[in-house]
Amino acid sequence: MNMVLFKNEMRRHLLAFLIWSVVLPFMSLMRMAEFPEFVRKYQSADQALGEFSSTEIDMFGLDGVDLTSITGYFGARVFSVVVLLGAFYVIMLAATILSKEEDYKTIEFLAVKPLSRTEITVSKIGVVVLYALLLNVALFFASWAMCAVFQQKGYSLKALVLMALGSFLVHLMFAAVGFLLSVFVTTARVIYPVTIGIVLGAYFVQMMANSNGKAKPLTWLSFFTYPNIGKASAGGQLIDIPHLVVALLVITAGFMLAVFRYRQKDITA
Repeated sequence: MNMVLFKNEMRRHLLAFLIWSVVLPFMSLMRMAEFPEFVRKYQSADQALGEFSSTEIDMFGLDGVDLTSITGYFGARVFSVVVLLGAFYVIMLAATILSKEEDYKTIEFLAVKPLSRTEITVSKIGVVVLYALLLNVALFFASWAMCAVFQQKGYSLKALVLMALGSFLVHLMFAAVGFLLSVFVTTARVIYPVTIGIVLGAYFVQMMANSNGKAKPLTWLSFFTYPNIGKASAGGQLIDIPHLVVALLVITAGFMLAVFRYRQKDITA
């Protein structure tokens, strides 16, 4: 890793990070502010789930979630939206941080510096991973503060930590896919719609697989299904071993293949 390049890239993408790290907690706040009224309206978890159809319960993974607990409410009503929007930010950052050097012809500037292609890719991976981590840290502290303010019967800090880890894992998987994609697609007008399509496609697959028993195997294709938010929101197991292994393979393989392929790539500046 080249620290000069790493610091330059951190500064270069700071404004976008700050915007996302403010917007996402603010959106969470709008939903979490509804919790006290929600609890007054529904005295039990069964009553709360009764407002949803069986299809909606399956589609959004609400089965077994106690919506009258603040961590359950956060997991069901806030977490999925925050993870989805955060995935857009992370995959677009990962997919453009390298490809834009070719698209904007700035690869010429990097090429004349004493930098190897490995240093370039590893430095940029470091920026993506650090910003993904910082985003999830910001979201964790925001969720912690909101639970402390709006809780009615206490809250589980362990559950919040587990959900934050689940969010970070999902975002790293999308980041790895986006970074690998950037090696092959270098024009912004193509890469933005492709990355947005990947995230929306994964979210659609999640809903389809959850609502149709025959489509359950498709959950492996959607990173959003890997964390078990129903259990995590109650302080239980976040992810099973097979899904964890696949997640780590996706992250490791995505970044490593990108580094290897970029080293071999014929770049025309």
